[in-house]
Amino acid sequence: MKNALVVGATSDIGTYIAESLAKRGYSLSLTGRNKQRLAELKSKIQSNYPNSVEIFEWDVTKFSLHQKFYHELSQKPDIVFFVVGYYEDQTKARENQNELLGTIQVNYSAVVSLINIISLDMEKRNDGTIVAISSVAGDRGRQMNYIYGSAKAGLTTYLSGLRSLLFSKGVHVTTIQLGPVYTKMSEGHNLIPWLTLQPQVAAELIVNAGLSKKDLVYIRWPWRFIMMVIRMIPEWIFKRLPPF
Repeated sequence: MKNALVVGATSDIGTYIAESLAKRGYSLSLTGRNKQRLAELKSKIQSNYPNSVEIFEWDVTKFSLHQKFYHELSQKPDIVFFVVGYYEDQTKARENQNELLGTIQVNYSAVVSLINIISLDMEKRNDGTIVAISSVAGDRGRQMNYIYGSAKAGLTTYLSGLRSLLFSKGVHVTTIQLGPVYTKMSEGHNLIPWLTLQPQVAAELIVNAGLSKKDLVYIRWPWRFIMMVIRMIPEWIFKRLPPF
């Protein structure tokens, strides 16, 4: 039985990813900050599937715990899904340093730190898949979300380089360019219904992309073309556009 690690399993999308993997027969290691939600997710999975499930309550920004956490896994993962993300408010992030640093650490620094540890182990084993959720917000800095977007842009660049490095070592890296999804993180934001996915739909597409060893995937396909157009707008015009 293969093992999957889901970092951020108590997120709206992470919960569905864990259930999708359980349905496919994977034993699971699940992390999250909410102990009760982790326990409920474990109980739900084990009541429906004969899979082994171990849970870890911790905050991904606790960098000092990264090595210890990975070392203590009972089974090293064959595939890892990073489903952590944080986006509260652009203005708040500009004016509050803790909010600024939290946005950067959750979306970039913490993910890179943990991926670095896991990728070194997978490289030694010459096997494994890493799937990380980035965002279309990182394709170009926009007034409304450039702090969040800059963290995701950094993650996308990191994953691209790591994918090239590990290709010959038998380790695959999948980058998920996610657009808006109806989750707690998106509450209060103006969402366009035909461009916004339900979390269970997004989760299934993410799992399929990872298991198929895709490289870079725009989960809602129109975003590939929308962001291509946005990237092509000359800077002298782009800086004069209203926030979007």
